[in-house]
Amino acid sequence: MIVAQLAAADLRSSWRVWCGLFAVCAVAAVAGSVPGTLVVGGLQTPDVRGLAMLSIAGTTAAFALIAVLVVVSAVVRLTAALLVRTYGLWQLAGVTPRGVRWTMLLQTALVSTTGAVAGAAAAAVVVPPAVSAALLDSNGLADVRVAASWVEAIVVVVVTAGAAVVAGAPGSRRAAATSPSAVLRNAPVGRRSVAVRATVVVLLVALAGSMLAGLPASVPDGAAPALLIGPVLVAAVAVLGRTVGAPAVRLWTALVPASTSVAFGLARAAVRWSASRSDTTLAALLVAVGLPTGLVGGQRTAASAVGADVPGGAGATVLVLSGPVLLAAIGAAATAAMAARDRARERDQLKAVGASPGLPVGVAALEGLVLGITGTLVAAAVVGVAVTAEWAVLVGGHPGARPVFPVVLLGAVGVFSTALVVVSSVLPALPARRRRVPVRA
Repeated sequence: MIVAQLAAADLRSSWRVWCGLFAVCAVAAVAGSVPGTLVVGGLQTPDVRGLAMLSIAGTTAAFALIAVLVVVSAVVRLTAALLVRTYGLWQLAGVTPRGVRWTMLLQTALVSTTGAVAGAAAAAVVVPPAVSAALLDSNGLADVRVAASWVEAIVVVVVTAGAAVVAGAPGSRRAAATSPSAVLRNAPVGRRSVAVRATVVVLLVALAGSMLAGLPASVPDGAAPALLIGPVLVAAVAVLGRTVGAPAVRLWTALVPASTSVAFGLARAAVRWSASRSDTTLAALLVAVGLPTGLVGGQRTAASAVGADVPGGAGATVLVLSGPVLLAAIGAAATAAMAARDRARERDQLKAVGASPGLPVGVAALEGLVLGITGTLVAAAVVGVAVTAEWAVLVGGHPGARPVFPVVLLGAVGVFSTALVVVSSVLPALPARRRRVPVRA
């Protein structure tokens, strides 16, 4: 009972922090409903058309799974980090570490399940007609119509909420094990185990290497591994997090002179500091930009090996990419907004030293811009490595192969994701309207 009361009270007082997890889980449920709807439709569709739908569903599920695991876990980690001071105060008030741990897990389960249910409800209305429209230009699937399924919705909700709870388990253990006095002194809390990161990265790189080695032999059958090599490498770099993000921020921002503007100098310092402590926004941006460009770049590079056009219609490609890209972009915006909860205090501090009212807003906008550019640059580098490696293993047996870098797609998704992050960073920095109290004569 006490755990439930604590969870409910903190959800009310810290609702702005928990809104990020709610929004991300809602979008994750929508993204997960796309492959779920395709699976249900494929099982109900006879002959080879059903197999084709299941094949598309498998590819879509792979991309959605990468996005869900990276983005949802990043948001859960950030939520735990932002509330660690609250959990420290609870321990000072007499709550046991076990109570802290279970309260956080209960909060994560409640918020993620509520968000997933809301997303699944919206997906039941939006996803089936969207999937049917996307299949119109696919060979043999133009007349296929799909419908929502309660079974599919329940599975999506369970998987989404389960991913959030599993991702929240390490954070709850750290919150319970952190000394309250260390939290109140703003001492750094524990980071995710380096060994765990290294193990996951090695496994992902080994998987990409295995698919790369088998790519030449798969060309006659459509070169399916080319679709996943780039995204798997993107996931590996996203797991590395601040190990890659912090140096990337320092590297390219060092090219901008310090005399450019005061706002940029402050924004650069803030992003450099935050990138060395948290990788949530950059990881989500990397997934948002890297997944679609990695897929399209690998697809077009493999198609060039046989001098053929890219197989499948544009609708199928949009079907595969739209959910994961939207989830990662919303996740990046949500983490940027969650991390900017101290904007009011920063605004007051700048005002106290004589800064103009527009400076805090400019700094916030430039912080979002620096994050967006960094994520786009890292994604471009990873996709460049993937496409070049695919071309290198193909050109020996297929001299006509050429590396294809989807620059236009990279720029479009990068601009879209950066715009969301900039807006999410600026909104908390805007001066709040103060209610005028009428003075009685």
